[in-house]
Amino acid sequence: MQDAKKERSVRVDYEVLGGLNRLFADTSEALSAKWSEQFFLKVDLGLEIGAVRSFRQFAYSQQPPFNLAQLRNRVDHTNWWLVVHASSASVLLDLLLGSQRVDWKPLNRSLNAIESELILPVIDEISSTLSEIWRPVTELDLTLFQWYHDLPEIESDLEEILDVEMVCIKWRLSVGEHQSQMGLCLPVSFVLAWAKKLVQHHYGELPLEPQYDAVVELVTDDVELSKLEVGDVLATGHSIETPLTLNVSNGDQLKVKLGAQDGRKAFQIVE
Repeated sequence: MQDAKKERSVRVDYEVLGGLNRLFADTSEALSAKWSEQFFLKVDLGLEIGAVRSFRQFAYSQQPPFNLAQLRNRVDHTNWWLVVHASSASVLLDLLLGSQRVDWKPLNRSLNAIESELILPVIDEISSTLSEIWRPVTELDLTLFQWYHDLPEIESDLEEILDVEMVCIKWRLSVGEHQSQMGLCLPVSFVLAWAKKLVQHHYGELPLEPQYDAVVELVTDDVELSKLEVGDVLATGHSIETPLTLNVSNGDQLKVKLGAQDGRKAFQIVE
């Protein structure tokens, strides 16, 4: 009989990883399409699903210079981690600044404060796309919490989570002939909390969200519809500060205000 305690890695079975892989593959495809359109270049984000490892192993496997973004999921306060490797940092910065060069070289230092700020649109795009793709499984609200740029800082600030188990993946970023890498990891505890839905997603059996019709009635002044032209404004006499009534086909009735989010028309529920 052995008295010594052995550390045991948390098991994430292939069905759960299959559902996870499907989510991240869809995320890769969506980001590739968005970035290709945004940067007027063919951008491809390929996926390499990784293994379960401790956060310590994940951090130690990164080659300096470090660009490690701590993403906080505000729904459940878990931390996700995004690595912007030196090989991809210069590419992303140049694309964001409008450059379409093809001879990128790795940035041989960590991102400075200004560059970390400039690259925020990429972080936001990744976070919002992940939230959109994960919606059938669970709600995400990922926001950038902090950057880490060297290993001693990680060891001192994050000592208490160094042995937390993570699922880590790699993204291959291809722009023209250029190849670079990004990485992402999330807590195994989060994955296991949604294991049942991830297995359903793996087999394509995840129940669809219920769909409802919703109607808002907005009375306008007397208008001759046949005479409307592009750019005309319809006067309603309705104050923008006064909520509208939204009638949903499931019987709910809500008070809402009209607005927009992420370039789309939206309702904000106020009551």
